[in-house]
Amino acid sequence: MPGSRLLEMDILRLMEPGKATAQNLGEILRREGIESELCVDPPGTRYGRHKHNFDDVVVIVSGSMKVSTERQAWVMKPGDRLNIPAFTLHWAEVIGKEEVRYLSAAK
Repeated sequence: MPGSRLLEMDILRLMEPGKATAQNLGEILRREGIESELCVDPPGTRYGRHKHNFDDVVVIVSGSMKVSTERQAWVMKPGDRLNIPAFTLHWAEVIGKEEVRYLSAAK
């Protein structure tokens, strides 16, 4: 059924915030065969509603980001991973006064 993949979306804690580093989190993704890039967004950054034609993987290294879909919203913290299925309408914003550093990968 179209859209049922949204139900599978949820935060996966890869590691505790105090242990989360770009190197450690990147290694976890590499073991899955996923190459990622480190992105940095300043406080207040917002990404409007959009979708991709690929599965999007987001892993927070530092700071916090709120990611939303039409069905749910998540506040992601260091060590958190969210897999966003292809063609899922979503939007995001950096929350708090700290920049967010995150790994981004197309799967």
